[in-house]
Amino acid sequence: MEDTFTGRERSRLRRARESGYLNAACQSHEAIRDAHSFWCWRLRLPVVWFERLSPRSKYGRVQVDLFTTPNVFTRQGEAELLRLACPGSISSHEASWPRVPLGQLEELARLALRATLRPSNCERSESRAARDNAPADNVLPWKIPA
Repeated sequence: MEDTFTGRERSRLRRARESGYLNAACQSHEAIRDAHSFWCWRLRLPVVWFERLSPRSKYGRVQVDLFTTPNVFTRQGEAELLRLACPGSISSHEASWPRVPLGQLEELARLALRATLRPSNCERSESRAARDNAPADNVLPWKIPA
C-alpha cells in the first residue's frame, strides 16, 4: 500500500508513526489516512489525524477514532476531551473538532492523543456495555402473571 505513495507522503506517514497523530493536509489525504488507520488498527491504537477544511482555509479539523481499538471513552474521558476545545463533538467511540485555527491543529491533536491514551479515560467496550445494560439494584424484577 505504501509503495504507491511519494517520498513526501511516506515521510508524512513515518512522522505520524513517531508522534502518534497524522497531518493529513496533502493531496492524497484519504489514501494516507487509510494507510495510517490500518497501521493503528494493527497495533490497536486510536487514530488521531488533522487536516485543513479546504486547501487555503485558515481552519482545520481534528478527529479521534477509537474504532481501531477494543475501547470506548469513559464519562471522564469524554469530559476531558470536551474541555480541550469547544465546540467539539464527543461520543463514546470518537471525537471531532470541526473548526480549529491552523496554528492550534497540531497541539490539539497532541493533547487529544495524550488524553485518549490515559488509562482512566478509556475502558473495554464490553465492560461498559455490561454496566449500562445491567439491572439497577433498587428495581425489583417484574413477572408477568400467567
